[in-house]
Amino acid sequence: MISGTPPRIDGKTIDYTNLHPQPGDQPPSPFSFLNTRVDIDPDKQLTCYLTFTNPAKVNPIVLSTKDQNNHIRQDVLGPRYCPSIESKVLRFGSRNHQVWLEPEGLDTDVVYPNGLSCTMPEQYQVEMIHTIPGLENATVLRP
Repeated sequence: MISGTPPRIDGKTIDYTNLHPQPGDQPPSPFSFLNTRVDIDPDKQLTCYLTFTNPAKVNPIVLSTKDQNNHIRQDVLGPRYCPSIESKVLRFGSRNHQVWLEPEGLDTDVVYPNGLSCTMPEQYQVEMIHTIPGLENATVLRP
Protein backbone atom coordinates (compact mmCIF):
# COMPACT_ATOMS: atom_id res chain seq x y z
CA MET A 1 0.00 0.00 0.00
CA ILE A 2 1.27 3.46 -0.89
CA SER A 3 1.14 5.79 2.11
CA GLY A 4 1.33 9.20 0.44
CA THR A 5 4.55 10.02 2.27
CA PRO A 6 7.92 10.38 0.54
CA PRO A 7 9.83 7.21 -0.35
CA ARG A 8 12.61 6.50 2.14
CA ILE A 9 16.18 6.46 0.85
CA ASP A 10 19.38 4.76 1.99
CA GLY A 11 21.60 7.69 2.96
CA LYS A 12 24.74 5.67 2.21
CA THR A 13 23.75 5.68 -1.48
CA ILE A 14 23.28 9.45 -1.82
CA ASP A 15 25.96 11.54 -3.55
CA TYR A 16 26.16 14.62 -1.32
CA THR A 17 29.02 16.17 -3.32
CA ASN A 18 27.07 18.92 -5.10
CA LEU A 19 24.15 19.25 -2.69
CA HIS A 20 23.58 22.26 -0.45
CA PRO A 21 24.34 21.44 3.22
CA GLN A 22 21.86 22.79 5.75
CA PRO A 23 23.43 22.55 9.23
CA GLY A 24 21.36 22.61 12.39
CA ASP A 25 20.86 25.71 14.51
CA GLN A 26 23.73 26.74 16.77
CA PRO A 27 22.62 26.54 19.47
CA PRO A 28 19.61 24.33 18.78
CA SER A 29 16.29 25.68 20.01
CA PRO A 30 13.31 23.64 21.19
CA PHE A 31 10.52 23.00 18.72
CA SER A 32 7.85 23.53 21.39
CA PHE A 33 7.33 26.36 23.82
CA LEU A 34 6.74 23.63 26.43
CA ASN A 35 10.47 22.86 26.44
CA THR A 36 13.27 25.12 27.59
CA ARG A 37 16.15 23.16 26.08
CA VAL A 38 17.03 20.53 23.49
CA ASP A 39 18.36 17.16 24.65
CA ILE A 40 21.03 16.84 21.97
CA ASP A 41 24.61 18.00 22.06
CA PRO A 42 24.79 20.79 19.44
CA ASP A 43 27.87 19.16 17.89
CA LYS A 44 25.96 15.91 17.30
CA GLN A 45 23.24 17.46 15.16
CA LEU A 46 22.98 15.90 11.72
CA THR A 47 23.21 18.00 8.58
CA CYS A 48 20.32 18.08 6.14
CA TYR A 49 20.91 18.68 2.43
CA LEU A 50 18.96 20.61 -0.17
CA THR A 51 18.49 19.49 -3.75
CA PHE A 52 15.90 20.28 -6.42
CA THR A 53 13.68 18.51 -8.90
CA ASN A 54 14.05 19.16 -12.62
CA PRO A 55 10.67 19.68 -14.33
CA ALA A 56 11.93 18.29 -17.64
CA LYS A 57 12.68 14.99 -15.90
CA VAL A 58 10.14 14.74 -13.05
CA ASN A 59 7.02 16.09 -14.75
CA PRO A 60 6.73 13.36 -17.41
CA ILE A 61 6.94 10.67 -14.70
CA VAL A 62 4.29 12.33 -12.54
CA LEU A 63 1.99 13.10 -15.44
CA SER A 64 2.23 9.55 -16.81
CA THR A 65 0.80 8.21 -13.54
CA LYS A 66 -2.15 10.61 -13.12
CA ASP A 67 -4.68 7.80 -13.46
CA GLN A 68 -2.97 5.82 -10.68
CA ASN A 69 -2.48 8.70 -8.30
CA ASN A 70 -4.59 9.17 -5.17
CA HIS A 71 -3.36 12.71 -4.46
CA ILE A 72 -4.56 13.89 -7.86
CA ARG A 73 -7.87 12.01 -7.60
CA GLN A 74 -8.33 13.49 -4.12
CA ASP A 75 -8.90 10.10 -2.49
CA VAL A 76 -6.40 10.85 0.27
CA LEU A 77 -8.05 12.04 3.48
CA GLY A 78 -6.57 13.62 6.56
CA PRO A 79 -4.01 16.35 7.15
CA ARG A 80 -1.14 16.76 4.72
CA TYR A 81 1.21 19.57 5.63
CA CYS A 82 3.29 19.45 2.48
CA PRO A 83 1.69 19.35 -0.95
CA SER A 84 2.44 16.21 -2.90
CA ILE A 85 4.88 16.33 -5.80
CA GLU A 86 1.91 15.47 -8.01
CA SER A 87 0.06 18.60 -6.85
CA LYS A 88 3.18 20.72 -7.27
CA VAL A 89 3.69 19.48 -10.84
CA LEU A 90 0.05 20.16 -11.75
CA ARG A 91 -0.04 23.63 -10.18
CA PHE A 92 3.53 24.82 -10.72
CA GLY A 93 4.86 22.56 -13.47
CA SER A 94 7.57 24.84 -14.77
CA ARG A 95 9.35 25.18 -11.41
CA ASN A 96 12.17 23.28 -9.78
CA HIS A 97 10.89 22.09 -6.40
CA GLN A 98 12.98 21.91 -3.24
CA VAL A 99 13.76 18.51 -1.77
CA TRP A 100 15.16 18.53 1.75
CA LEU A 101 17.13 15.37 2.52
CA GLU A 102 16.60 14.83 6.24
CA PRO A 103 18.29 12.05 8.23
CA GLU A 104 15.60 10.12 10.13
CA GLY A 105 17.72 9.73 13.26
CA LEU A 106 21.10 9.52 14.91
CA ASP A 107 21.31 5.72 14.66
CA THR A 108 19.98 5.06 11.14
CA ASP A 109 21.04 5.71 7.56
CA VAL A 110 17.45 6.24 6.39
CA VAL A 111 16.82 9.61 4.74
CA TYR A 112 13.43 11.30 4.38
CA PRO A 113 13.22 13.37 1.16
CA ASN A 114 10.92 16.11 2.41
CA GLY A 115 9.00 17.63 -0.50
CA LEU A 116 8.37 14.38 -2.38
CA SER A 117 5.12 13.16 -0.84
CA CYS A 118 3.45 11.01 -3.48
CA THR A 119 1.16 8.06 -4.19
CA MET A 120 2.66 6.93 -7.49
CA PRO A 121 3.34 3.20 -7.92
CA GLU A 122 6.72 2.14 -6.53
CA GLN A 123 8.54 1.78 -9.86
CA TYR A 124 7.71 5.40 -10.75
CA GLN A 125 8.81 6.62 -7.33
CA VAL A 126 12.19 4.98 -7.91
CA GLU A 127 12.39 6.44 -11.41
CA MET A 128 11.55 9.91 -10.07
CA ILE A 129 14.13 9.67 -7.27
CA HIS A 130 16.84 8.82 -9.83
CA THR A 131 16.15 12.08 -11.76
CA ILE A 132 17.06 14.27 -8.78
CA PRO A 133 20.63 15.56 -8.36
CA GLY A 134 22.48 13.54 -5.74
CA LEU A 135 19.92 10.73 -5.91
CA GLU A 136 20.79 9.33 -9.36
CA ASN A 137 22.12 6.09 -7.82
CA ALA A 138 20.20 6.17 -4.53
CA THR A 139 18.54 3.06 -3.19
CA VAL A 140 14.87 3.43 -2.29
CA LEU A 141 14.30 1.42 0.88
CA ARG A 142 10.51 1.66 0.85
CA PRO A 143 7.93 3.58 -1.16
